[in-house]
Amino acid sequence: MKRRVVALATMKGGSGKSTAALCLAAHWWNVGRSVAVIDADPQRSILRWQSSGKILSALECIGADESNIHKTITDCLDRGIERIVVDTPGFRAPVTEIAIAMAGLCLIPVRPSPVDFEVAADKVEMIAKMQAAGSEGPISYRFLLTQIIQGSVISRHMRNEMIAAGYPLLNAKMNHRVAYAEAALGGSTPTLEQPHGKVAREIKELAEEVDEFLE
Repeated sequence: MKRRVVALATMKGGSGKSTAALCLAAHWWNVGRSVAVIDADPQRSILRWQSSGKILSALECIGADESNIHKTITDCLDRGIERIVVDTPGFRAPVTEIAIAMAGLCLIPVRPSPVDFEVAADKVEMIAKMQAAGSEGPISYRFLLTQIIQGSVISRHMRNEMIAAGYPLLNAKMNHRVAYAEAALGGSTPTLEQPHGKVAREIKELAEEVDEFLE
């Protein structure tokens, strides 16, 4: 059942974690899947994003913390929710470990910079320690490159360095586009604002690749 859960986790703020979480959820919701978004980040970015507009008002978004994250995910699984997206804090926290342990896929967003990569790589160490301690951990984990400036040398360099180091990356990526911020202003996502636009297509590619880990 845990294959229906994707947890987004990193210890670096500004990585695009919450944006990726909500954009994935909105895409699945838009194509007719049952979706629940669990906002376990104390900043409550997802819940605030949803409340700022009407378009996402029908999307199920649930606040959670260390005390109830396990029950919240379990309840969603028991209800047969097809896609459960968990947004975790941008720092080390017990709620993150619980979410990762219950996930089919841990998605680690990282911007193309050496500092961001070093911080994101800590999640790999964390997963390894969880498994060494006897925790099942996620079925799979993958890095997601975000805020990519197309054609930039640093983006190509970071991807090549990560691949050379043996870190698993998604083929899909999230480019740096103003459409994300513009949609967020109205409490929406690019998929819902411009369903046939370039950004919506990029989100679709990301969601379809993630689906391969969750089916």
